[in-house]
Amino acid sequence: MPLQLYYDNLSPPSRVVRILVKEIGLDVEEKQVNLMAGDHMKPEFLAINPFHCVPTLVDDGYALWESRSIITYLVDKFAHGHSLYPTDLHKRATVNRWLYWDSGTFYPSLSAYYTPGFAGKPVKPEAAEVFKKNASALDESLKSTKYVAGDELSVADISITVTISVASAMGIDTSELKNVEKWLKQVESDFDPSTWQTLVIDSANGLGTYFKSKAFSS
Repeated sequence: MPLQLYYDNLSPPSRVVRILVKEIGLDVEEKQVNLMAGDHMKPEFLAINPFHCVPTLVDDGYALWESRSIITYLVDKFAHGHSLYPTDLHKRATVNRWLYWDSGTFYPSLSAYYTPGFAGKPVKPEAAEVFKKNASALDESLKSTKYVAGDELSVADISITVTISVASAMGIDTSELKNVEKWLKQVESDFDPSTWQTLVIDSANGLGTYFKSKAFSS
């Protein structure tokens, strides 16, 4: 049975997994779950994932959700030893540290900005400033490394790239962070051009457009 990936086009965590799938060349059966239409609350999806979130991976009956758990699982099972998720203990711990930072600090600070907007409520500029402060910490770290976790592209770069791309699409300007900008150019050159365009730029812009239509509608 092929791997099945339940995703939504506008979901940033879904994009993280879809990019990783492209990077390691996996054959995955993609199944669109339209969150706006409530597909994630349908009984057939709840039977797979009672937490009703995307992305959700199904591997021969085993269901796994949370994007960062999925990407590390996929590399370990299908591309073990790949530099995207190294087996060296210290290198892996550094990658994990950045993944946890993204999930526990960086992305939540972005979510604090955009979540009210999706509900049609005023966004809070101070929330954007918190995100930019976190981005500045990333910029400082990137003074001494080529990628976020060292000298090789890792799953942490994929995850954090998606976070930054969403922020940019929603109007949070981080272009003054020169080390972040240099790093993004490096990641872009590492990705297949079609992957970068469709899963980083186009998808982020789609979410940004939807956000602006909700947050700034008259």
